[in-house]
Amino acid sequence: MRRFIRTGAGKTALFMLFVLSVIVLALSAAGIVGAVEYADYIYLGTEEQFTDELFREHLVGDGYSMVWKAAMRGDEGPLYDQDQGNLIYIVKDENGNIVLRSESSADVSRWQYELYYAVMTDSRSPEEGGEIEVERLPSGTAPVDSEGWADVRVYTVSFSFAKGLSEPDIYKLIGSASHYVYKLRYAVYAIALAALLAAVLSFVALMFASGHRPDTEEIVPGPLSKVPFDLLLAAVAGFAVLSFWLAVDGPGDIFSIGLFFITAVVLLCLVTGLCMSLACRIKQGTFLKNNITAKVLMLISGCIGAAWGIAKRIFSYFREGLRNMSVVWKTVLVFLGFTFLELMVLAAAGDAEEGALLLAFERFIILPGIVIAAVALKKLYRSGQALAAGDLSHYTDTKGMFWDLKRHGEDLNNIAKGMAIAVDDRLRSERMKTELITNVSHDIKTPLTSIINYATLISEEKSGNERIDEYTEVLVRQSERLKRLIDDLVEASKASTGNLEVEPVPCSASVFLDQASGEYSEKLEAADLTLVTKAQEKEMTIMADGRRMWRIFDNLMNNICKYAMPGTRVYLSLEEADGRAVFTFKNTSREELDISEEELMERFTRGDKSRNTEGNGLGLSIAKSLAELQGGTLELSIDGDLFKATVSFPVIGN
Repeated sequence: MRRFIRTGAGKTALFMLFVLSVIVLALSAAGIVGAVEYADYIYLGTEEQFTDELFREHLVGDGYSMVWKAAMRGDEGPLYDQDQGNLIYIVKDENGNIVLRSESSADVSRWQYELYYAVMTDSRSPEEGGEIEVERLPSGTAPVDSEGWADVRVYTVSFSFAKGLSEPDIYKLIGSASHYVYKLRYAVYAIALAALLAAVLSFVALMFASGHRPDTEEIVPGPLSKVPFDLLLAAVAGFAVLSFWLAVDGPGDIFSIGLFFITAVVLLCLVTGLCMSLACRIKQGTFLKNNITAKVLMLISGCIGAAWGIAKRIFSYFREGLRNMSVVWKTVLVFLGFTFLELMVLAAAGDAEEGALLLAFERFIILPGIVIAAVALKKLYRSGQALAAGDLSHYTDTKGMFWDLKRHGEDLNNIAKGMAIAVDDRLRSERMKTELITNVSHDIKTPLTSIINYATLISEEKSGNERIDEYTEVLVRQSERLKRLIDDLVEASKASTGNLEVEPVPCSASVFLDQASGEYSEKLEAADLTLVTKAQEKEMTIMADGRRMWRIFDNLMNNICKYAMPGTRVYLSLEEADGRAVFTFKNTSREELDISEEELMERFTRGDKSRNTEGNGLGLSIAKSLAELQGGTLELSIDGDLFKATVSFPVIGN
């Protein structure tokens, strides 16, 4: 099947199927519209009633034309008109006089239709340019609103049709169309649906087959592929406009209707061929290349881009020049502005000539000094910006400066040198501290490990002496405490200097909340604390190292267990704010918090000044460093006895 539709015969068959389907669909749609509009006659009446209603509606327009012709004749007497196809008619005035009739009207014994019209004219005759209006009346005795008109006449138009409607005119077409619409009034919906399905399937198959041949997979362009697509589109659009004009301005007889139908079918074929050409060009990738409009637009776009680039370059040069000389130019402009104002004052005082010469000489002397001072100020301004940004290598060129400006430039250079020395000393000191802590901790760990091991072995031996067992227990406990202190000290040192290994991965923020709630439920219960957790239902993902993240939670929850007031609630919540996952820890302190947040965050600082609880004051410092290493923040807040810690991390995936 695929090979067949790629052949010429297959494409021709699809083409004809599509065109026929669209024609059938259009006729079916017209039939459906007619069936809906005349439902009372089609579904509740007979075929004769339906045809009679269609004839009557079309006769209204013909009646207007005939009455207009009769009114324009005035009182010239009856006019024998040529028969118009199957239509036979006679026009009478309100006195029963015949003013217009067709040739075959004498052979009609009984008229099938009668219509009534009122013709209203002003005081002038139609030949003199008088105004005339024709209005249809529901009956021959219906009242006419003649206000404003000099003359009103009522005409009766009688119609009949030749036997059998033998002539090929519009009424024969209406009779045939009404017959088929009535006969297919129920089947037309199924026919329309089938035609629509056939049109869609054949069109899709035709678009897929466009440009293909059965013996190759390459796209083979058609005979019109070299013609620009927009020219083809313009030609088809012109033909469509012509067809529309024929439909609107045509005489409305059977010939014009037939001509319109033919042009509509031709237009459908042209549009289908245009779509096939478009599909082939898109597959071949030549739609934009072989398109005059696209080339013109690309040329215009290129010209606009080039002009924009030149404008940006000019603006960049202007901005750079203004940035380099901003102080100088501002100073010069202000100087010239004040000079202009002084000249205006002198002119108003009536002493313009001598005053202007003196002022010009004075300004000529002062201007160079002002410009030099402005350039020096610009240099000092740039140096201050560089130092504020942390560029300690920046050097202020004091050449050309004088007096206090030069001394200020030298002071800025000395400040940069002093700051560089201070930063180097601080870094050296930090390195020495870190190395000292690491080395000493390593040296302490070796004997401490032996002490812990032997103390543990001694505690496992049953001496029978209660004092020895008590001393052994204290020895083991304090040894473990000392080991934790050393580990925390090393970790705090590495975390603060960024030497701690961190491997962030996507993590669910709510998991840490659930883990903290589960891990510390027993400890909180033992400390007589009630944990209240709150989290948003929305899933939040953060980049974090799970091991380091849990250490942050472990340190904060340990602090809560140690320092919170027994019998109170502890609040742990998770929410999203400004694209960040925010963990909040809140509790009421057991001891009075007469200490600032900054002091609590320092190493070896404890909220328990009596030091009755275990701890070394490194927990918060370690937690803050670990949070910052992972791209997060840790902030503390104290309000009376309320202690609040906030940990936030950016949410990913939003």
